Amino acid sequence: MKKKITFKARDHYPRIDHFLTAVLDTMSRSQIEKLIANGQVSLNNAVLLRKNREVFPGDRVTVEIETPEAVAYVPSQSLVKLFEDEWLLVIDKPAGLVVHPGAGEKQETVLDLFRFYYPQINEMADQERPGIVHRLDKDTSGILILAKTEEAQQRMQALFQEREMQKTYLALVKGHMRFRNGTIDLPLARSQKNRARFEVPKEDRADQREAITDFSVIRAFDKFTFVRLTPHTGRTHQLRVHMAHFGNPVLGDILYGNRKDPGFHRLALHAFRIEFIHPFSGESVRVTSPLPVDLRRYMIESFKAEENTR
Repeated sequence: MKKKITFKARDHYPRIDHFLTAVLDTMSRSQIEKLIANGQVSLNNAVLLRKNREVFPGDRVTVEIETPEAVAYVPSQSLVKLFEDEWLLVIDKPAGLVVHPGAGEKQETVLDLFRFYYPQINEMADQERPGIVHRLDKDTSGILILAKTEEAQQRMQALFQEREMQKTYLALVKGHMRFRNGTIDLPLARSQKNRARFEVPKEDRADQREAITDFSVIRAFDKFTFVRLTPHTGRTHQLRVHMAHFGNPVLGDILYGNRKDPGFHRLALHAFRIEFIHPFSGESVRVTSPLPVDLRRYMIESFKAEENTR
């Protein structure tokens, strides 16, 4: 059985076979070259026969591939809904669930669940990440917005890009903050030593991007602090890098904190609230996700332990 899959390019690739190698990570380069030679690859609806065509951001690449007989997919969990209308679905993402498949990613994702419960998204032109408006790290819990239509996805992504989304996170961070509240206005850039990390550059760099975070202390415990974080920009790992830069990494953060003693069993970061003007109805929308049980229990047990030592 043959199936057509369309991918929307987000970066520039000097050759289309390089692009396909990146998005079709289960196929070998020779298999991809065969697809092109057989006329099974189209760029912006035009069939290609050469593998050295460039791919630019926004290009749509369609691949016709043989697929095995489908095995019925049975989701292991449901989507916890916080808000829903005909355009949008806002869910409470649990920690440990990936938003969409990455290179070599085989575990169940939010996108898998979204496709199963809302099969209409399979009609969207972008089949790489249909309906995905933004993302949360795998171990971050809380509010995630999904779009049911292509227009809704585009409009919501525009709100994020134009900074029209007001986001609030709650976190447990190591140690005590030097100030009870304030603003961190420090640019971020990808680490030159570890491509999986981001950092506050020591000197100006061409690839650095503006990053601004407001913080306020909710309660200080003996060994950690419960804080509210409000990002004004949406850079990758922004909250984690900003907290770690000031010596207060998020508990459980083995990438920016102490790998040997993470302090918590997962990243103690929760997307707590989001506010925006609905792009279709024009109404103000405010969605809140309750603090997860594991974070609440950790603080309660810490409070009790502190009381018993006094």
